[in-house]
Amino acid sequence: MHGTVFGNLDEWGRVLEQLGELTRSGAIERHQEDLAMLLRYQDNWRLREAALEAIPAIQRPTEALIREVCRIMLNDGLYYQIRVLAAEVLNAIIDRLLPAPQDQPTSLRCEIREHIRALLDTQDVPVLHQAVRRILPKIA
Repeated sequence: MHGTVFGNLDEWGRVLEQLGELTRSGAIERHQEDLAMLLRYQDNWRLREAALEAIPAIQRPTEALIREVCRIMLNDGLYYQIRVLAAEVLNAIIDRLLPAPQDQPTSLRCEIREHIRALLDTQDVPVLHQAVRRILPKIA
């Protein structure tokens, strides 16, 4: 896979080093689209987890990036640890989401709230439910 700041994702060791350097330097803010791509990349769990771990360093997350974090949290086909990590990341960054315009009928916060309530109605592992419940007061 090519075309991103990370280049060939098959060279995952190098990608992890580069991701770490971008995070430490603060440049990760400018590479949110690339982070979202790493979250969608299904061929390496280490890259996905490292991308999630880098996201709290972002001060102004885009809606697209937040949607990818939510997608992981809600995906019951993924292992629960990464879903819990995604919920924790969402909890850390949701306050940084810019308010929706007044003329927008449904905001991303409303969508997330609906998804979280639906998730809480499922028979998922308790640790995931606990992580998700911590988000609700921030988007109520």
